[in-house]
Order: sequence, then C-alpha cells, then structure tokens
Amino acid sequence: MEKMVQSMMKRFPMIIGIGFMLVVLSVIIGAVNASNAAEYYAFEKASRETNLELAETLAGIESTGIWLPYFKFLGLSMILAGITMALGVIATRLQKLGMEVMSIVPPGARMNIPPRPRSAMWMRIWMILGMMVILIGFVVSLSIAGTAFTVYSNPVVAIDSASSGSALLNGLSAVHSAEGWLEGFKFVGVAFLFMGIVNGLATILVALKFQKQALPQVVDKLPAVPSATAGD
Repeated sequence: MEKMVQSMMKRFPMIIGIGFMLVVLSVIIGAVNASNAAEYYAFEKASRETNLELAETLAGIESTGIWLPYFKFLGLSMILAGITMALGVIATRLQKLGMEVMSIVPPGARMNIPPRPRSAMWMRIWMILGMMVILIGFVVSLSIAGTAFTVYSNPVVAIDSASSGSALLNGLSAVHSAEGWLEGFKFVGVAFLFMGIVNGLATILVALKFQKQALPQVVDKLPAVPSATAGD
C-alpha cells in the first residue's frame, strides 16, 4: 500500500500540469461566456424578455456562471495537491538519505532514524479531504447549473408570470438558495489543501532538524583516524 502511495506521489508534475490546464481552460470558457453576455445585453429589454432564442443564450450564461468558478477551483486544488505531493516526495527522500548515510557509518557511531512524524500522515489526510470537498462542490454545482439552464431557458416574462409553487419558481428558488451554501465548498476545500501543505513543510522540517542534530554527534563518535608516522 505504501509503495503504491509513494508511486502516486511521484506523479506530482502531471497533477500540477493538469491543474494548470484546467485553470487556463476555465479562463477561455469565461472569456467565451463574457462574449455571449455582451451580445445578449446588446438587445433591447423587450426582446430579451420575450425571445426564446435569447432565453436559451441567457440560460447558457447563467448556468456557466454557476459551475465555472468550481471548475477553476478544481484546477487550483490539483495544483495545491501536486505541491503537497512534491513535499511528501522530498520528505521521503530526506528520510531515505538519512538511512543511507547511517548504513555506511561504523556501527558504534550510528544513530537510530526516528519514525515518520504524524504530520506526514496528516499531510495526506488533509490533501484527500480537500480534493474530496472540491470535487463534491463541483459535482453539486453541475447539478445546480442544470437546474438553472432549465429555468432560464424560459423567457423572462414566463418566469415572472409563473404562479407560486410552480416547478419554474421552485427551480429558481433552488438556484438562488444554492448560491449561498454552495460557496463554502470552494474555500473549505482550499483551506484543507493548505493544511496539507503546512503539514508537508512540518514533515520536512522534522527531517532537517534530525539531520542537523545527528551529524555532529555521529562525527564525534567516529573512531579516530591513525596518524601516519614519520617512518611511513
């Protein structure tokens, strides 16, 4: 299991690259959506409220505005997860380097390598939790965006004239209410990922602190090298 995890952690360049591509793609989609919005609001109000084709354009604008921010955060979260994985790789290499150094030191001067700190475990837990929260937020945003597309595909006059308790107004209510509670997914997920990065840095600091303390002690315990005599 540990070998599989370490193998996955070593793929952090690919994870960061995919995250960067998602961020770039979200910028392109946002630019297209902004262009559609500019064309839509260039029409007079009467046409926007009654024209079915313009209603479908508005549906695309509104629905994209719901899921696109979470798509951006998905890309950002992959970049942060990749950074966390890179820190994990560095921490593992430092531990292995310490073991290699101790293996060539004479037995009397060796020091025991301390076990992996708990921060290494929490680094992975926070990273996984952060990615899960971001993914759940993205999936929920797609569902809400689908509801928004259905609602806004109707002309504005149809939405305004809908009776209380109708499916149209219920859908509109669900869309606007979701805008409040759905926002937390982005920031909670990113906060978890930052906690993973903090624990990754803490793990590296523990390894560096041990090496700083251990090396002088190992040097002091090394057997003295016999000096060459004049006759030699």
